[in-house]
Amino acid sequence: MSTESVTPNDTVTAPSNEVTPASAPTPQVGEGTRAHAADLRRRLIVSAPLGILAMLLSMVPAWQFTGWQWVVAVASIPVVTWGAWPFHRAAFAAGRHGSTTMDTLVSLGVISSTLWSWWALLWGSAGMLGMRMHMSLIPRAAHAGHAEIYFEGACMIVVFLLTGRYLEARARYRAGDALRSLLSMGAKEATLVRIDPETGERTESVVPASSLQVGDLFAVRPGEKVATDGIIVEGSSALDTSLLTGESVPVDAAPGDAVTGATVNTWGSLLVRATRVGSDTTLAQIGRMVAEAQAGKAPVQRLADQISGVFVPIVIAVSLLTLIGWLLAGGSVQAAFTAAVAVLVVACPCALGLATPTAILVGSGRASQLGILIKNAEILEQTRSIDTMLLDKTGTVTTGVMSLESVAAASAGDSPEVDEASALSLAASVESLSEHPVARAITSGATDRGLSLEPVTAFANQPGLGVVGLTARGGVLVGRPSWLASLGIDVPASLLDAVREAEASGASAVVAALAPNLGSAASSTPEAAATPEAPASVALPGPDADLPLATLTMSVGGMTCASCVRRVERKLGKLDGVKAEVNLATESARITLTAPHSDEELEAVVNAAGYTGTITSRSEAATADAAPAAGGNAGGDTGTPTQPGTTPGAGEHVGAQASALVIPEHVEGSAIAALIVRDTVKESSADAIAQLRELGIEPILLTGDNEAAARHVADQVGIERVIAGVLPDGKRDTVADLQAEGRTVAMVGDGVNDAAALAQASAKGLGIAMGSGTDVAIEVADMTLMNSSLTSAATAIRVSRRTLRIIKENLFWAFFYNVLMVPLAIAGLLSPMLASAAMACSSVFVVLNSLRLRAAK
Repeated sequence: MSTESVTPNDTVTAPSNEVTPASAPTPQVGEGTRAHAADLRRRLIVSAPLGILAMLLSMVPAWQFTGWQWVVAVASIPVVTWGAWPFHRAAFAAGRHGSTTMDTLVSLGVISSTLWSWWALLWGSAGMLGMRMHMSLIPRAAHAGHAEIYFEGACMIVVFLLTGRYLEARARYRAGDALRSLLSMGAKEATLVRIDPETGERTESVVPASSLQVGDLFAVRPGEKVATDGIIVEGSSALDTSLLTGESVPVDAAPGDAVTGATVNTWGSLLVRATRVGSDTTLAQIGRMVAEAQAGKAPVQRLADQISGVFVPIVIAVSLLTLIGWLLAGGSVQAAFTAAVAVLVVACPCALGLATPTAILVGSGRASQLGILIKNAEILEQTRSIDTMLLDKTGTVTTGVMSLESVAAASAGDSPEVDEASALSLAASVESLSEHPVARAITSGATDRGLSLEPVTAFANQPGLGVVGLTARGGVLVGRPSWLASLGIDVPASLLDAVREAEASGASAVVAALAPNLGSAASSTPEAAATPEAPASVALPGPDADLPLATLTMSVGGMTCASCVRRVERKLGKLDGVKAEVNLATESARITLTAPHSDEELEAVVNAAGYTGTITSRSEAATADAAPAAGGNAGGDTGTPTQPGTTPGAGEHVGAQASALVIPEHVEGSAIAALIVRDTVKESSADAIAQLRELGIEPILLTGDNEAAARHVADQVGIERVIAGVLPDGKRDTVADLQAEGRTVAMVGDGVNDAAALAQASAKGLGIAMGSGTDVAIEVADMTLMNSSLTSAATAIRVSRRTLRIIKENLFWAFFYNVLMVPLAIAGLLSPMLASAAMACSSVFVVLNSLRLRAAK
């Protein structure tokens, strides 16, 4: 991305009437559920002791003192009124609209049991002092000449159900723990930066992060959290994004890069311009997406709602028929009433109302903890039938970042005898001074292989062609074969074949050449013309430049926070000619010396500060004649150039005249190797493809690249079918064609060019966006994978399917107890209290079964 320049005119905070206001703050996730759980808990705390008292006095004759039944009646009043009020309120609300719910059955059971008990107490001889009751799990038609009271049954119905509802509410709240933790990690304060439009002077003030407006500039120092979403204007660093993506490796960030609020700045100082604030930030959007998914209803839940809408009236009718049947059969009023109430209570599948939403809440909460955001509940149903998954190549299966694949050295008869390692070391030494993606891949490849780099005394970049540098072994050129040939350098057929083969498979290739006499040729022919595309010369710094003598890397142990970073930097900075940049994430320090200091001296300073410092590498700057400086290591890191086209230390002797490198029209040299770089396949991709196959899903690679490049990637990860050379509209058409064949397609992509295909997949299947992708891709997708690992796609399908399986299990257990015990209740063999216990048991079982999803992977 391009770097934005900072000027006083465009960075001063705009007047309030011109600045986009911050959106309203996002409500606390699960706050309503938490309040509901707290209310249920209060009612349970009051009702449980009173209900247990009523049960014990009613069922233990030895404890039945004179007048105990009146104590039980009084104790039951707060339980069946205030304690049961949530059930009564829901039943009354439904009744006003001419409908019934599960709470209708509960309310009717409690009210009828209570009213019967008061009738028995006042007019059925049950209120006589000295009356005794015996424990009766199976109701009996008569009880010693008096009507039986069911205060304990009414109370325990309420207690059991309050327990089940409280456990459910707590489970729902716990399902959002991961999301609440995520949202609470946002920055509370921000360092607002204002620039005087006249003088350019910067002033800083600490303000609440919520007060930031779009367009404001704010500073982010090492160890601090990014206050809100924005664009880096100044500074470079690495950001710890594990909070959002789950990936532990910090991500490099430079001017022009977008940053996300709540990520942690590990080492550099950044100046960021806010682009999204308040409820528009990524964190807030995540919260809304998860909340909407949890609030939505899957088709199976809508089916359960339809069943309950018919089931409740049927239960009420069966209860009335039971009452009438007992009376017609000659049973007593008490026996008929007891059986009818038992049917009313035990037939109520309250767990049916918990079966789907509880599983969805826990499942979506677990998914968000794994970095998977599910847009709505219907997605869970769709994952069941997914049989095909289309995978975009670049950025999805691959990293989108070049890496060195191989080095092909020229045969001994075609060039000076240089092995692959030496050729790569020379090429990387020169390419380390270039910012081109191919150059970075070559340099990283040499570093990964443990190769040392040669000091480079002069450097020239030939835009679009290659680079040239002077080393102790002479001139090194790296670039296109045609460019080398135009300079007179012979490129052997073996290397040309390697280049052609690599490019045919979608890779990029350059050739490295060694010109031993390039340095002397350049100095002896100052008037030689450079190639038309190149600048005439590249000058090295003059004798007055403040040049570093060495660059060191130190491992620093014992750091825990940003204050530790600043302390180490401050301690080292007190030494003359020492500049240190400390990285908390990697526990390392990069030290630049402009005055001589030994490794032991630097380590002693860090150790004295209370940390553990160990020098791991030291690169002495090169002298003007390209030889390593005294005591230096010619194979060290060349470091960061003080000027474009130079290396630290070049021309460091006092009074040394800066030399100039001019590329002659003809260079005597030989090509030594071909270097092949390619878009890197993600380490997780092959494992992800294997997991998809285990789930019964066929993976298909879909890309706009050529067939050879796509096939090369597909073979690496185990994909058999490839659809290549497809434009954005073609991707959408491909999804539609597969859907027309009867397939249920999931599409995984990350770019703007994938948005149409993602939307098409959502129509009959799934659109899955990589979180590292563009906003438009994420917006149209059904699922978003917040990390860049393709295994998350398989995990998303697996978690969704397991959630659906748990829902089905819950629906079974919601009916199991009821279907089993309804015949017993009709036959008069089940007391209302045991009926309520069975009903509550099914509810608690459903909640506990749903909580198993917290361990889903």
